[in-house]
Amino acid sequence: MGKGAAVRETAVPSSVMQKAFDLLQVFRHGRVLTLSEVARRAGLPKSTAYRVLGMLVQVGAVEHEGTGYRIAFRMTAIGAASPEGAVRHVALPYLLDLHRAVGHTIHLCVLRGPEVVYVEKLYTPRARLFATEVGMTLPAHCTSVGKALLAYTDPDLVEATTTGRLRGLTARSVRDPELLRRELRRVRQRGVATDVEEAAPGRSCVAMPIVLGGEAVAAVSIGFPTEHGSVDAFVPPLRRTVSSIVRALPGVLT
Repeated sequence: MGKGAAVRETAVPSSVMQKAFDLLQVFRHGRVLTLSEVARRAGLPKSTAYRVLGMLVQVGAVEHEGTGYRIAFRMTAIGAASPEGAVRHVALPYLLDLHRAVGHTIHLCVLRGPEVVYVEKLYTPRARLFATEVGMTLPAHCTSVGKALLAYTDPDLVEATTTGRLRGLTARSVRDPELLRRELRRVRQRGVATDVEEAAPGRSCVAMPIVLGGEAVAAVSIGFPTEHGSVDAFVPPLRRTVSSIVRALPGVLT
């Protein structure tokens, strides 16, 4: 077999695998999606999306629900074995206690490049103001959890993240890289990050990082309607929760 044939044989599976991963990403934006929705969100022709979905159904990564598709439970089990899943497993009892104590939306997030990924969300029916979902991403600099994580991450990543004018989600989002860098320095000094209507109108958040060995592995936030007042009242219970999680984590991530 010639070298050209070998290259062709490896290139095809690689291309299909990339399409499969790209397609799986669209389920961050909806639990059950039709074929047309999957194709549109993945930027694929419907025939290609149908073929890749069929492959994912065969291996148990995606399953049918009515006339649509959803991520299979098997994928949830695999995700639970990740470091993020381990942090969530340890943190969840403390997050539940915090949710009961403050009665507002609680988020657990991790950093992926310039974005935060929502790993857990606890909320009540009255908290519809928060359109967040587990698995979704937002620009880190627009959220309190994102700023808490950026303040404790690799300086080179922060520099890359804060270069050039930043994309905003609301009129109050920080768009000036220098202003963001100053804010991150304040977050590191105080250990607390805030977001007042920077990610969504009418919504404020306060967050703290979960720091192990000088590095933030995740962050916890309390989100509440801005009209409910300042973040100050939420800092003590948030600090106690994060401290409890930090004490419980050593040994789990090794």
